[in-house]
Amino acid sequence: MNDLDWCKNMLPKVSRTFAMGIQMMPAPFESWITIGYLLCRVVDTIEDTENLAWPVRKNLFDAFETALQSGDIAAFNAGLDVLPNNDDGELCQGLDRILNCMYTFPEPVQDSLRKWVGEMTGGMAIYAKRHTFTQGLTTLMDMTDLDRYCYFVAGTVGHLLTDLFLLGAPKTQQNANRLREHSEGFGLLLQMTNIVKDVTDDHPREWCFIPASVCSQMGTTSAQLLDPTHSRAAQAAVDQVNLRARTYYADAVAYVLALPETEVELRRFCLFPMLLAGQTLDLALGNPACITPDQAVKISRQNVMEVAALVEDLVDDDLAIAALTLIEPAQA
Repeated sequence: MNDLDWCKNMLPKVSRTFAMGIQMMPAPFESWITIGYLLCRVVDTIEDTENLAWPVRKNLFDAFETALQSGDIAAFNAGLDVLPNNDDGELCQGLDRILNCMYTFPEPVQDSLRKWVGEMTGGMAIYAKRHTFTQGLTTLMDMTDLDRYCYFVAGTVGHLLTDLFLLGAPKTQQNANRLREHSEGFGLLLQMTNIVKDVTDDHPREWCFIPASVCSQMGTTSAQLLDPTHSRAAQAAVDQVNLRARTYYADAVAYVLALPETEVELRRFCLFPMLLAGQTLDLALGNPACITPDQAVKISRQNVMEVAALVEDLVDDDLAIAALTLIEPAQA
């Protein structure tokens, strides 16, 4: 199996959410975004692997950055034994194959991958270090800290996608400034949506992405978010992040509109997760499942199919896309 086929085979193994959308992209975007996603996934694995001492984790971050920027993977390969024995671990063992594919891309594409994945790596290392040296639950400090975290893990991806769209679809150049202006907000919308719906999954990992200042303002603490006796205040705190996420929905709409109507595949690729994020935020607002272990804020399979159909109705209709909004909180 050649390197690109191996990478395409690994994609659905490590992505339950994005693989199908990426696989539906036309050339050259399918290959470019596949490699970009897999590089980001390697960084995620370094961040998420449990029970690593900070020097070990830092060495992996540094070795990955060296491999990304220079192609020297010796130090990274030397540290692989601490990573999990699963699909993510297998992906990391194949970093050389991922990079080999990257080297076949035009130089500007390689430069964008190195720039934005490298920035993500540095940012994730900052928060991984904080987690290592925090006893108990690691909590973001305030809304500025939330925005900063989301920028590193998702805003960078918005910038990377924009670079790739501009490089691979010349017609997008006519709205380059608008795309760059709204790309970060598009990424932040998706990441904050994940934070809102994953509170009960993050707590067992000793992570809380609902900022401490928000919890305090609502009359609770990060540690009490899943305590039924604090449910009203906890729900109010999670809803504040929901409201913050909603402020970026207009960026996502503007981003899609900045893609030419003729670039149907690019619009489809962006519209689908944007609409799912909007539905998820609507479902999560005021929903006790956000703070109740063993429950989940999850869009039904039927709703996902309906969103997919809606995408096809909207994809080349600028007026309909421009009219997209989220429900007002008072109506939730």
